[in-house]
Amino acid sequence: MWGAERPDSSHSFVKVIEGKEEAVWTLCASAQLIVHTQQGDVIGTLAGPTVRQFLGIPYATARRWTAPKSPPRRVTPLLANKFGDSCIQNNGPANIEFLKLTGSVVPNATESEDCLTVNIWAPSLSRKQRTAVMIWIYGGGFVFGTSNLPTYNGQFIVRDNEDVTVVTFNYRLDIFGQPNAPQLLNSTNGSQNFGLLDIDAAVNWVHDNIANFGGDPNRIILFGQSAGGAATDAYTFAHPDSTIVKGVIEHSGSISLVGGLPIISPASWNNVSSAVGCGTTADAAQLACMKKVPGRTLEDAVVSTGAAFGLVQDNITIFSDTAARAAAGNFLKVPLLVGSTQNEGDIFVVGAELLSPLASAPPFVTELAADLETHLGFTCPAGANALNRLGAGVPTWRYQYQAVFRDISTRPDLRAWHASELPIVFGTYNQSTAIPKTQDEIALSRYMQSAWVAFARDPQKGLSNFGWPAYNPTSQSLVQLGNFFNRSSATFGSAAQIDFACNKAQTLAVIAAEVNSLLAP
Repeated sequence: MWGAERPDSSHSFVKVIEGKEEAVWTLCASAQLIVHTQQGDVIGTLAGPTVRQFLGIPYATARRWTAPKSPPRRVTPLLANKFGDSCIQNNGPANIEFLKLTGSVVPNATESEDCLTVNIWAPSLSRKQRTAVMIWIYGGGFVFGTSNLPTYNGQFIVRDNEDVTVVTFNYRLDIFGQPNAPQLLNSTNGSQNFGLLDIDAAVNWVHDNIANFGGDPNRIILFGQSAGGAATDAYTFAHPDSTIVKGVIEHSGSISLVGGLPIISPASWNNVSSAVGCGTTADAAQLACMKKVPGRTLEDAVVSTGAAFGLVQDNITIFSDTAARAAAGNFLKVPLLVGSTQNEGDIFVVGAELLSPLASAPPFVTELAADLETHLGFTCPAGANALNRLGAGVPTWRYQYQAVFRDISTRPDLRAWHASELPIVFGTYNQSTAIPKTQDEIALSRYMQSAWVAFARDPQKGLSNFGWPAYNPTSQSLVQLGNFFNRSSATFGSAAQIDFACNKAQTLAVIAAEVNSLLAP
């Protein structure tokens, strides 16, 4: 809360209220909309009668291809009433098709390199006890994505569940997030996985400031999906001794998803550099030239050249011996909730078909391709991750999301696809379609939110108290969410039913290659 000093009269907030400073001042103070951070005061808004909303708060600043730093202090309060810019990202055809299919296109989105902002939804009423804190990390293959998606609006989790604060944030992507630049390999930055460094900075900022928003800095969990799940998993390996994060939820993503990463791969970097007129010399002059190119021009060159920018094994944020570390239990030993959807691959196969119609491919071939993608890319990695945690004595729960709702799976060839559970978790279902929500959908959303929040409140025992069995691969402990037998909550089954072929991964990979060859245009 503010002390005796008032903001400078030139601040836009004071201009907006046009001489009614005292009345608005009193209203904001009584509603707890004025919050102090280490960088200065912020002024939030109400998202309904019981939720305070603070959008677009800078948590870090960074010049291109440098590690994030704490933002400067502000002289005047920040009116936190709108999202910050999204980070510049890859808007190639495949990514755009994915966003269209999932209803995730942000209207009139603004992208820039000044994008490292955090958003907070917190209860609006005074509380004697600080709330648990859930920090969300979005997916997008580390090349696209934003916290500004309507799907990730945290107000409904806070509105419908007591004792929780939800936080989302942006991190750098694609060539800006992990440039794979040879000049940076031995730089003083240490790591060139700048997006992962941004995530570290966001977690630290939340820990340092969340108490003033009513959150408990000693009850923080991370949850993320796809690349966000992999980033969450990566955090546990990069910070094995962290005291900040008390639990993690990994949706359809683990560090094994990023696969065999190169130590450095200059090909994509040089292709983009050549395309923008900076040559292929891989020297200091090339790097200096690349730093001067406008950001959108660089990203357009990424798309036009087909360049790929993946995470780099720097042995700081991503390790070359992750498998050995996992087997040895060399990671942050906090409770884990891990899972995937039943038909992850549907969205990728359907998207590929829409880009290159497969006139000769019968439906059973495309469905087989989707199922192989689901198994190899998501189901088996989730199972392996759960087993590693169990081996280290970590409390572990595992789920599979199986629900199909027509306002989310809007095509008959989309079942429980990759990310289809997120509108249910966030309570943002039926945001971008005229198809009405169902009572089962509403009930499942409330059930899943309650489970996720139970984990956030008490990662050690919350899900056990909620009635979920701890994971054991040989028992009926796989939580099956929204299936045919119970569309509004869960049934419990054996993971052996979905993991039966995981020890045949190499054989499945060969089959997948053959199927993909049938799908080639």
